Amino acid sequence: MELPEKKKRRRRRKPGGGTPAGEIKFPAGSPEALSSWAEKIVAELASSPETLVSLDLLLRRLIPKKNRNLRKIAEEELEVLVRAGSVLRLPDGRLADPSRLPSLTGRLEANRDGYGFVIDPEGKKDVFVPAHFLAGAIDGDTVVCHVTGEDSRGRREGVVSHVLAHGRTDFPGLLLKTDGGLFVRPRDARIRQLFRVEEPIPPLPEGDGALVVLHVTAYPDASAVPSGRIASVLGVDGDPAIDTDLVIASFGFPISFPPEVEEAANERAATVPIVPDGGREDLRSLEIVTIDGDSAKDFDDAISLVPSPDGTWTLGIHIADVSTYVLPGSPLDREAFDRATSVYFPDRVLPMFPEVLSNGVLSLNPDEDRLARSVFARIDRNGEVSSWSVTPSVIRSRKRMTYSEVHRALSGDPSEGYRSWVPFLEQMWAVAQLLRKRRMAKGSLDFDLPEPEIVLDLRGEPVDILRSPRYLSHQLIEEFMLLANTLVAQRLSERLGTAIFRVHESPAPERIDNLYKFLDSLGITVGRPDPVTPKDLSLILEKTKGTPVEHPVHYAVLRSLKQARYEERPLGHFGLAFSDYTHFTSPIRRYPDLVVHRLLALSSPQGKEALLPTSLSRVAQQCSEKERKATEAERMAIDFKKVRFMSRHLGESFDGRITGVASYGIFVELVPFFVEGLIPISQLGQDYYVYREDRHQIRGERTGRTFSVGDAVRVTVAKVDFQRLRCDFVLEEEASNLSETRGPGKKRRFERRGR
Repeated sequence: MELPEKKKRRRRRKPGGGTPAGEIKFPAGSPEALSSWAEKIVAELASSPETLVSLDLLLRRLIPKKNRNLRKIAEEELEVLVRAGSVLRLPDGRLADPSRLPSLTGRLEANRDGYGFVIDPEGKKDVFVPAHFLAGAIDGDTVVCHVTGEDSRGRREGVVSHVLAHGRTDFPGLLLKTDGGLFVRPRDARIRQLFRVEEPIPPLPEGDGALVVLHVTAYPDASAVPSGRIASVLGVDGDPAIDTDLVIASFGFPISFPPEVEEAANERAATVPIVPDGGREDLRSLEIVTIDGDSAKDFDDAISLVPSPDGTWTLGIHIADVSTYVLPGSPLDREAFDRATSVYFPDRVLPMFPEVLSNGVLSLNPDEDRLARSVFARIDRNGEVSSWSVTPSVIRSRKRMTYSEVHRALSGDPSEGYRSWVPFLEQMWAVAQLLRKRRMAKGSLDFDLPEPEIVLDLRGEPVDILRSPRYLSHQLIEEFMLLANTLVAQRLSERLGTAIFRVHESPAPERIDNLYKFLDSLGITVGRPDPVTPKDLSLILEKTKGTPVEHPVHYAVLRSLKQARYEERPLGHFGLAFSDYTHFTSPIRRYPDLVVHRLLALSSPQGKEALLPTSLSRVAQQCSEKERKATEAERMAIDFKKVRFMSRHLGESFDGRITGVASYGIFVELVPFFVEGLIPISQLGQDYYVYREDRHQIRGERTGRTFSVGDAVRVTVAKVDFQRLRCDFVLEEEASNLSETRGPGKKRRFERRGR
């Protein structure tokens, strides 16, 4: 009979590679004992063969079986280390020494659902951070993020260890009166914490619903109860007159200029002579006009056209000479660099320069002498530029024209004040068509996406949402401005090598793959080139124009592209199919254009630094970031008015078209108003609906009913949410199945939220 094998005795691993874990020299729970545990935990994570260690494994290594009662002490100290950032806890619960993980410092872009992304400053993939691993950071903070791997969707995933700098000091919110005191709930859904209000308390509107701007004194990353002081009172929630005030406060835009900037603007406006001199041409005898929107107040571009007997034209593009008024390093220049762009809202504009400049001496107003930078291009019958030049000038606009009236004139129905200008405008249009034909032949993308035009009453209440028209006159001005920008970009590239360029790089392969999969799901057959060119995408736009899927496909193509930005190197513009491109034509409202005007005066790279507030790369980065911020704010202001407009139509039905399909529902755009809303999949009717990703379709298993991109539907406005700025719809036939009043155990059918 075989004797049983003796059980081998396991040698207990010594924690930290040294003293046995059971030898505790301090009373349990004492500060000395906790400090000892902190050192052991940190040492173990630093020396562990595994970079990521589970809690159970860590405690098994530190605590022998006979001392399991020490586990609570170790876990308490571990929590202290995690809160201090000395130890990282990953989303799956594992622990790590921060120094052993790759890290990056970047700005946090939070999502209203709690999670966020840390923007990689080197342009690599942004890092996804789950909601509970933000270390108290809020949207806009600069954070240190440790990359822990990739999630199931292939995204880089990480954990924020600590905040380096706070991006927001003030934000608007709703004042809440509770038994525990006053609190502010941030209006921005991306900031999810409540903030306690500190003394002193300013006079407040009677009743509930006050909207205030809070100045933060204690942030969530450093305090269990974040807090702040009320900086100002905006008004009462629900008042349409303060919608834009809310947006401005949310983004921290300045609403006025510092006294020294206003003073400098007045001084420059009064003292800069508007006269031709040795280096400035006198062009006041030319027939020069401006073409702008009906409500425009600042005119930074004007045009002229002189035909030649040989059938060519000399096109003049005259741009306000802002650089003569705004000198490098001046208070005006510093303020303009900080703002980087004007911001346009439905009811007002936040200009880059004080009004005495932007609407005054810089604006190319009719019948007034103005300083300009004039680009002259000689264009042949094929639309080719045979020669061109740029020169400082003095001009005098003959007429302030509008897009709508020029369109009427070009369409054969000129109004009284435009009849004498018809031959001039028709020649302009002929030249613009030649330029456009050449540009489109190269594959330049032409998106015809509807833009909303919000009609407001005197109180700021939206009374209608119209489709912003795209006139022939828009195309005319667009072609001339594109030409000027490309010619100037070529000059800068040849002379200086580096400047401020507008770049738009080729789309990422994975985004193009997704685009073509989307087209396949819609039954749109197009060849899949590799690599894709602007001309390939242009053919897609042309193929779907005028079809039910035009807008969804055009938006899909747009989403597949990278975001345009400013860069010191000429990397080309994919969307416009230009090898060199910059922004030159709007220096009143864009800081990059002002820099380009200054650089044009140089014949070599020497002397660039004296014309700039900082390095070229920093100027490009600042202008790109500020542009994105302004675009986001402008979109939010429009969404505010859209949601407010739809709140007046709760329970009403409209025709719509499906623009997108997801696993959680379908997106529908209302035909009359260009407002998009969601029909949750649970509200599609008495069936079990399944999302078919390969077809971008939702299908009912019992009925076989399908919902696909481009389908026409009739929907009823069910809910508006002012906090998230979104609308929910239901199918019209399903609206009657839901109660319109709140009953026991039932949700109210038609409702407003977050007003």
